Amino acid sequence: MTRLKDRHKAGVLSDRNGGVALVLVIWIVVVLIAIVGEFSYSMRTEINISRNFKEEEEAYQLAVAGIEEAKAEILTVKDPSKIYMDENGALVLDPEAGEQPERKSSLGKGSYQYVITDEDGKLDLNTASVEQMRYIFLNTGVDIKDADVIVDSVMDWRDTDNLHMLNGAEDDYYEDLKRPYSSKDGPFDSGEELLLVKGMSPEIFFGSGGKGAKDGYEGAGKYFTVYGAGSINIRTAPLIVLEALAGPDAARNIIEQRKTGALTGPAVGGKVLSEYFSIVSTGYNGDGSIRRTVKTVVRKAANKLETVYWNDNAV
Repeated sequence: MTRLKDRHKAGVLSDRNGGVALVLVIWIVVVLIAIVGEFSYSMRTEINISRNFKEEEEAYQLAVAGIEEAKAEILTVKDPSKIYMDENGALVLDPEAGEQPERKSSLGKGSYQYVITDEDGKLDLNTASVEQMRYIFLNTGVDIKDADVIVDSVMDWRDTDNLHMLNGAEDDYYEDLKRPYSSKDGPFDSGEELLLVKGMSPEIFFGSGGKGAKDGYEGAGKYFTVYGAGSINIRTAPLIVLEALAGPDAARNIIEQRKTGALTGPAVGGKVLSEYFSIVSTGYNGDGSIRRTVKTVVRKAANKLETVYWNDNAV
């Protein structure tokens, strides 16, 4: 009888020990699965990050390739006085060429496209008058109250004193912002610097829809520059810039002369030669899911190009 009891007791202990061992094994398996799952997830994440970095770098290099092609196009200009803007808003560098370049291309698995703009066909932020700036803002969808704030603030930003205009701003306004900074009290160094001025927003600068306040903003930033001597090339300036410069009637007359090729000399205080050109080039990876945009401004002197501005991450 005693032996039976001992054997029964040993069996119970054995079952208990086996149960504990089984639970431990299950927990170890669960932990290992969790570790393997986390490791697998981390590896997938690392692979995706590496692939995205690689494709982003490829897109960047494609954008740079577009920049170089645009530079070559600018350098081949035979007669700078014949450059003009066509009806579609594209800059024509060689009117005598039978076919204008597409300004886009495929390279390897990716592609790129670029736009060339004449900076001399824009209003100079450092010399434009109050009336000229107000005209641009009002005609790109900004209401009159906001336009007055922006224009007065631009004047305060570029002057050298600490006295603000009626709707403008100086240090007392900018230093009270959540991320404070000082008023420039000097000339603009880039068009994007306008985003720091009181009243300006990315929507007003870059655009957020159609023309007119009800449909959003057309985007005023593309009509301003900080390059050149302040004189505007009337052969390449957009209609709105010509209107701000000389009024609607004179602007329409210039546009008609451009269409017929009769505009060969300066008029309304403008010029017909340009030195500064901006290039915005965007590179795309194979499926177009990743892109990089690069912007540069170059100055053409004789047969050389000097880079005066470079932005690796342009909008």
